[in-house]
Formats: sequence, C-alpha cells, structure tokens
Amino acid sequence: MAYRTGFSLHRAADGAFDSWYLSGCSRRNGRLTLDPSAPPVSGESGSGGDGLPAAFVVGEATSPVLAPDFPFRSCVPSWNADVPDGSWLELSLRTRSGGRWSGWKSLGPWAPNDSTVRRHSIAGQDDDEARVATDTVEPTSPADAFQTRFRLYAAVGADGRPVSAAMPGLRSFSLAYSDPKPVDVEPSAAVSGDAVVIEGVPRSSQMVYPDGGKVWCSPTSVSMVLGYWAGDRSPDGAAREARVRAAVAGVYDHVYGGHGNWSFNVAYAGSAPGMEAYVARFEGLDRLEPWLSAGVPLVLSVAWDTGAGRPITAAPVPRSSGHLTTLVGFTARGDAVMHEPASPSNDSVRRVYDRRELESRWLAASGGAAYVIFPSAAGPDDRSRLFASTIGRRLAGIDGMAL
Repeated sequence: MAYRTGFSLHRAADGAFDSWYLSGCSRRNGRLTLDPSAPPVSGESGSGGDGLPAAFVVGEATSPVLAPDFPFRSCVPSWNADVPDGSWLELSLRTRSGGRWSGWKSLGPWAPNDSTVRRHSIAGQDDDEARVATDTVEPTSPADAFQTRFRLYAAVGADGRPVSAAMPGLRSFSLAYSDPKPVDVEPSAAVSGDAVVIEGVPRSSQMVYPDGGKVWCSPTSVSMVLGYWAGDRSPDGAAREARVRAAVAGVYDHVYGGHGNWSFNVAYAGSAPGMEAYVARFEGLDRLEPWLSAGVPLVLSVAWDTGAGRPITAAPVPRSSGHLTTLVGFTARGDAVMHEPASPSNDSVRRVYDRRELESRWLAASGGAAYVIFPSAAGPDDRSRLFASTIGRRLAGIDGMAL
C-alpha cells in the first residue's frame, strides 16, 4: 500500500472553532481567547510539570470528535497562539481505535519564553491505546477519530487578578497524520524541468557556535526561515546570531532536554507577529515544489548514515540520527537546493543534495515531516490553500467536513 499522509487544519479566522465546546473561553478578534473573569484556581495545571504559578485562571476549549480520511498510525499536532508574559497554554489529544478511546495525551505546557512556565513535553503517558513520543502521538491500532482539547492559562497576582492585561489567544490548530513511516518508496519525479530557488534566505551555520551549536539544527533552520520572511538581508553577523539564539531559547524542551520538539518549533515560529507555522507530512518531494514556487522555504527532518549505505553524498557530516535542514529550491533536474545548518561555516551553507538520496532519507526518518512557515494572508494570497493540493487528499475538518 502506498504511503498516506493527511492534514486537518482549524483556524479561528475561518470560523473553525465555532462548533468547539468552550468553558472560560470566548471567540473574539479572530482568536479563541481566555476569559479573564474566570475564577482563579490553585495548584498544578494538570500538565504534571513543576515551576508553574501557584494560582491562575484557566479556560478550556474542546473540539467535536473529528474524523480523518483514513485510519492513521501517527500524528503530530501544531498550534499558533498569542501568549503574552504571564500566560501559557496546554494542548491535549486523544485518539479512537476499534471503538476504544485512548487517554488524553498532553503535549505539555507551552509559552514562547520561560518567563512564566518552563515549556516541556511529558513522558510516561503511554497506555494500551496510544503512546506519546515527545511531539508525536502513535495509536497502537489505526485510529479512525481524534479529539483535541486546549487549556489557556493566565497567572494571577495577590489581588486575584491576571498579572497581564493581555489574555492568551489561540489562532489555529492542525494535526498532521499518516501511516507508519515508509521503509521503501518509489522516488518521485520532478514536477517541472525549471529551476526554482528562493533567494534571500539567510545562510546560518549551527556549527559556528561552540557553546552548543552542534545540536541547534532545528532552531537554526527556523531562524533562517523567519529571517527570510522578516526581509532581513543583512550580512551582519550579530543580527544573524541574535536570530539563532532567540530561536534556541524559544524552542527548548526542558523534559526532552533538547531543541528538536517539532510542535514547539512551529509554535515558536507561529508566535512571531503575522506568521503561521505547522508541522506537515508529505508523500514525496514532488509535493513540496508548489510551496517553493509560492516562495515558501521548508524545514525537513532527515537522517542518514554513509557507512551503513544510506548516504546524503553532499552532506557536510557522514551521519546523523536525526537532523533538521532547510530546503530553498530545486535545480532544473530536480535535485534539492539546501541551506544546510550542519555546514562548517555560514559561507558553506548552500548545497545541492541528490533528489533520490534526500527523499529516501527524509521519508524513512520522519515520514516526510516538514515545518511549513509563512505569513498569514487572506484570499488568493493565503498560502494555507496549498495544503489541499500538496497533502494529496481532502482535509478532514470539523466533524469530518472537508475544508
């Protein structure tokens, strides 16, 4: 059976949360927003984490039961939210397989900085129906339904009122779901014979930072894409370093102990003003070509091992068990033009990877996972419409309705 991927997208601006069940939340100004008049509560938020404020107000939004368009074995959630200092959110997800629901699986408390909570994933949540691997929920049997719950929090002061005048607000939620990662796939052919390369994407190496850069592939890639959308064409090394270090601080998972939590990386990117960001899974590199043609660079999750016969020949290191790298285009013959953060210097970041090698390593490592980051827009400029054609199937939305 061919490898299948799906994508379920819900945006407040499109009315996607109108049928969700709300308690202590309301829909306003294109967001799902915490109601600050909710009575404060004390104790842990239910995330199981430490370092949470002693008292807070909380609101909850729960989706209807949602139907994918095929039973899936793996899924990765994403969210875009405005979370000011003094607030945070927590997403939980459950799946249904063979008529049995899993328990609610928390992705952990999240905020774009550590001023209020220490963002972290949660270990030890596995049950007979599903397991959690940091940012990925994996049903033990194919899941034919899922349900999502968001909780929005704001810390309160001694006067019982939120410490921040601005309340957290959810702008969008998505779920990338798929079959198990493919072992062998037929390589895709290039869609066109024309070269498409996005110029102006900053060139940033993770390896130039001796205080941890060897494990900063994901935030370095995110920083390149955000720098591109911000129009930052400056060769100034200080500005480039500031972007990288901001992303490093903004994506760190204090339980996972690293910077590679996919959901946290896109949540950080989507917290930038005017931006949307999602984890999606694609069936092949051909599905990425429309995104590049629309000016959207993509961050891919790959792994390779030259000594074991799974090379990426032009890669700067012989092996990686898991790595994030940035795709900025395709050559006329369909090979991938990369900004490779594992390169030894900023000047050596631009590389060309063999299409067949990259596609095989990408699909086998992550099931074709990519960070898709772009500015919010409406009408014909709304790049989210590309999900409908590049995921390859209809989008399963509210109550299974195609979006």
